[in-house]
Amino acid sequence: MPGTALLIGTRKAFFIYRSDASRERWELSPPMLKGTSVYQAAVDTRRRPSRILLAANHWAWGRSVARSDDGGQTWDQRSPGLGFPQDMGITIDNVWGITPGHPAQPGVVWAGTQPAGLFRSDDWGESWQPVDDLNRLPDRKFWHMTGGGQSALTAIELDPRTPDRIFINIATGGCYCSEDGGRTWEPRWHTAIATTPEVREMFEKIAEMFPEMEEQFPAPEGVDPLAANEFHRLRIDPKNPDRLWGQAHVGVFRSDNAGRQWHDVTKGLPSFHGFPLAVTKQGRDAVFVVPLEMEADNFRVVNGQFAVYRTADAGATWERLTRGLPGPHDYQSVYRDAMDTDGIDPEGVYLGTTNGEVWYGREWGESWVRLPGTLPPILSVTALPADLL
Repeated sequence: MPGTALLIGTRKAFFIYRSDASRERWELSPPMLKGTSVYQAAVDTRRRPSRILLAANHWAWGRSVARSDDGGQTWDQRSPGLGFPQDMGITIDNVWGITPGHPAQPGVVWAGTQPAGLFRSDDWGESWQPVDDLNRLPDRKFWHMTGGGQSALTAIELDPRTPDRIFINIATGGCYCSEDGGRTWEPRWHTAIATTPEVREMFEKIAEMFPEMEEQFPAPEGVDPLAANEFHRLRIDPKNPDRLWGQAHVGVFRSDNAGRQWHDVTKGLPSFHGFPLAVTKQGRDAVFVVPLEMEADNFRVVNGQFAVYRTADAGATWERLTRGLPGPHDYQSVYRDAMDTDGIDPEGVYLGTTNGEVWYGREWGESWVRLPGTLPPILSVTALPADLL
């Protein structure tokens, strides 16, 4: 076995872990791109050497898609064209999503931004063009973030069978799909209706406390207010690309027909709220989430005992995994992009916490060990076989 490489994006730098073949010994790199917040990381394995791509954001030096062809020793952050047209009247606050294109389209790379926007590169991330067919959708008026700030395009998921099918996720704004390579887009979130009583109760309380919210933040006509227009994390199942998973603000959802119809599979979890979601990449089918306490006081952390929940039956039941995880007096969280699987049999699961800890779940999360080091707050975790890096 090749061992695992973990690409770790934090609020203050980028790091790489590498394991031996048994995944027992781990080495941590020095910090790279110091001072940069790395929202997502990806490895473009369509070229040799592989190219590391980062959604890199620096408060002083700006936003970019950073690139390295030598394992992180050197970086190029020039990103010409990565910006909205002047007539749209908006500028990029952060680069968020980053995804190498389909193998049938060498050179294509996709990037998502905040405010929500989709950008495409045809030269491996060297230069960029806005995808106006998405960015100028009439639906844009519904892409808003309550409580201030701008919505963000946080996920770009590609169907491995065809370059024509592309999914994107906008928080808050919903999941959209293109079936023609990005020329036209349709919403694929309207049927993701939350069914847990706690969600309905929460919405009723919000409506009582903020009666003006419906007018300030309108929803598309005819859409149920309980529809999950905010998937914190959207994932395609590479083993079954017609299946999508979403960890939303209001529950966990599964679609078996490319997002046309969604099923609320939150039942069995201690909370409808959470951020990350990870799907196994081969072999045994499993999905992992980290439920968070969700109350009016906006606590949003694990409630003392850190626990990962796993389903191996498409969300019909959930198992609580705690062996080796900290508790009972542990109060931290996991951000939306900070959990992944490595695709090595038996599949490892990895997560990074807001306290800067990285945890490895052996054998589909049966037991957990903490990797060496304490990092800045972790924003993203990307796992892959080490020989692909």
